[in-house]
Amino acid sequence: MKNTIKNLALLILIVLSNISNAQIAPEKKSFTYGEFKAGYATNQFGENLEQQYDSGNFGNSGGGLFTLAAYHKFESINHFNFGGKFSALGASPSKGDNGNEMLFNFWGAAISAKYYPINKNADKGLNFYTDFYFITQFTQKYRNVDAKIYNHQFAIGNGLTIGGAYDFSIRKYNFSASVEYGLASRRGEVTGVGDRNFKSSYIGTQLGFKF
Repeated sequence: MKNTIKNLALLILIVLSNISNAQIAPEKKSFTYGEFKAGYATNQFGENLEQQYDSGNFGNSGGGLFTLAAYHKFESINHFNFGGKFSALGASPSKGDNGNEMLFNFWGAAISAKYYPINKNADKGLNFYTDFYFITQFTQKYRNVDAKIYNHQFAIGNGLTIGGAYDFSIRKYNFSASVEYGLASRRGEVTGVGDRNFKSSYIGTQLGFKF
């Protein structure tokens, strides 16, 4: 009788253990996903840009900030995602003196890394990221429509972005909200002057989805 009770108790423990293990979903240790975000950013002008901006008494320069990225979580590296990113900003016209307008737009291609300090599996929650733009180009446009004056400047170079984000889910959909700061140094040709370095930065916020 005692042996029967012991065997029955052992059987119950084995069954309960199997049920408990079945209810714990295995972690996704390696996966790949895409990310699209949209938001708004404002420009700050540095070397060889701020002088013209200030002298023309232009207002704030900013516009839509868009990013498209792809990331991979490696099984052997916890807390991190690595990937590539394309980013672009399209600014609305900034009004200045005497009917002058200025537009400042840029795009860039970057390698990116995300760090999830709390989540080992790096798929949700608080995270910090940095992007190194190995190529980034801006287009700066001055114009006065009434006087039919148009001046375009182009420059290409490198940039760096740092940011913080929070990834969350609503039902079966995954989202990400972020705030970031970016700075860049680009080199371009100025008519009658030659090559010049142009420096700028921006602050932006975005909301998007992961797929």
